[in-house]
Amino acid sequence: MVAYSLIVNSISKSFLTAENMFDILKSSSIMGVMAIGAFIVMLSGGIDISFPAIATVSMYVTVRILERFNGNLFLAFAMASVFGIMFGCVNALLVYYFNIPTLIVTLGTSSIFHGSMLSIARIPHIYTVPGYFFEFSKKYIFSWVNGEGVTIGLSTMTCTMLIIAILTWLLLHYTMLGRGIYAIGGNLEAAKRAGFNIMKIQFFVYSYIGFLSGIASILYVSLVRHVHPFNLMGMLLDVIAAVVLGGASLAGGSGTVLGTMLGVGMIYFIKNSLILMKIPSYWDPVVIGLIIIVSTGINAYRKILGRSGVKIIEA
Repeated sequence: MVAYSLIVNSISKSFLTAENMFDILKSSSIMGVMAIGAFIVMLSGGIDISFPAIATVSMYVTVRILERFNGNLFLAFAMASVFGIMFGCVNALLVYYFNIPTLIVTLGTSSIFHGSMLSIARIPHIYTVPGYFFEFSKKYIFSWVNGEGVTIGLSTMTCTMLIIAILTWLLLHYTMLGRGIYAIGGNLEAAKRAGFNIMKIQFFVYSYIGFLSGIASILYVSLVRHVHPFNLMGMLLDVIAAVVLGGASLAGGSGTVLGTMLGVGMIYFIKNSLILMKIPSYWDPVVIGLIIIVSTGINAYRKILGRSGVKIIEA
């Protein structure tokens, strides 16, 4: 990230500025929250591709309800989180009781959740939302005004992402639940023999990503100030790329929250730099796809080297 930043800054001097760095932190908060949830699922040995649909439906239903009834930002976060947990429990139910591969389950539920919303809503766009969403996105923990009159600071949206990251890190490293997530991702049968409750862990994992999807959906509404039925659906590739780039194993059992956050940062560094270098945005998915292939290939190659090292030692 440091090397890449120096290279880009040599091309565009506006890249390594306080204003741009804080803007990247704010813009990446939505994807960062989703990436933490996707990381937890991947750590447990599964993969969830339904979280964009969960976020979209939770966002739409929450805003529609709050349009008709008086509410506040806290209620918006609470409602979206509850809806997200409910959808996550549906995934957990299918994964645990029917033993269906997680990719197949979440592919199916993603289509069901999103398709049902489009069918029932008919007009799923919402162009005006309550003012407290916008006010939240404009709040700062600390800020200052530069010489050009632009406000720069640490956004409350960024702090929301950082708090979730810290709480998730504490959960994984200082609770039996966190150890159980690592255990079932490393070896499910060994985790069963060790006494971990697989059902509770899997229900927590998929409920947690649903919960975080609900949180991310409200952050999205606060940032863009409208509800669109397809924008969040396009974040799937970026989120998966960030988690893999951060060092999480697709096979489960390894990875860190810090690595995931660095992966999110790298994805946004790349996206932001492409804009500053005036490269058309349709190159974004090309670059992200290359990142997934290269980062996955590097992890696979490291495992091969590790196995070769073990054989040499044994010999």
